Amino acid sequence: MGLLEGKLAVVTAGTAGIGKAVATRFVAEGASVIITSPFAAEVDAAIAELGPRAIGVVGDAADLGDLDDLAQAVADTGRRIDVLHVNAGRDVEATDVADLTPEKFDAVAGLTFRGALFTVQRLAPHLADGASIVLTSSIAGTNGGPGHAVYNASKAAVRSLARTLTAELGHRGIRANAVSPGPTRTAGFDQFTGGSADVEAAVAAQVPLRRIGRPEEVAAAVTFLASDEASFVAGVELTVDGGMSQV
Repeated sequence: MGLLEGKLAVVTAGTAGIGKAVATRFVAEGASVIITSPFAAEVDAAIAELGPRAIGVVGDAADLGDLDDLAQAVADTGRRIDVLHVNAGRDVEATDVADLTPEKFDAVAGLTFRGALFTVQRLAPHLADGASIVLTSSIAGTNGGPGHAVYNASKAAVRSLARTLTAELGHRGIRANAVSPGPTRTAGFDQFTGGSADVEAAVAAQVPLRRIGRPEEVAAAVTFLASDEASFVAGVELTVDGGMSQV
């Protein structure tokens, strides 16, 4: 039996990158999964790969109406959520604080933090007692990387949210934790490097393990936090960055 045998999991932004790796691992561990993305074609493609235990919901985690639709899709299954992986987030091109506009602020914080908070709020009534919530934060939440003030602060807020959710939902046996990836080979990382091998090498040189992480490695950490193997782990941040923020 897998670590998540018979469980129902929801993975937001589950069609690419870390989210897709998580959904793939959850299915391999025996779970049924509901994945989301704003892009119908991506949802259809991911469902085709994940197989019959996957359901796709087209929706933007920054849109409260779409989150209500997601909650209804969960209700329609007749089941409670055992694992909620809140993964949706975005950054924009590097912008100094002096040059930030309200529109850029809202584009990042509106999904990365506001969306995360309201995803949990809308789905909390559908969580099983003893469920696990895993929030995707980032090592960016503890550094001051220039040009990314809103993203950095939003990820710090997501990490903080894991503490508050544990305090508020712990009486139901619900655990909330955060996973904080470092540089990970995703479309977002490729956008950051601009496809430059030199930039990638410079980033890898800052990692004690001297390489970029794989989405599957983050998925392994998320799966641990989601499973009963972590039954007494609550409110923590599990960093998956090859030691970059630790050494």
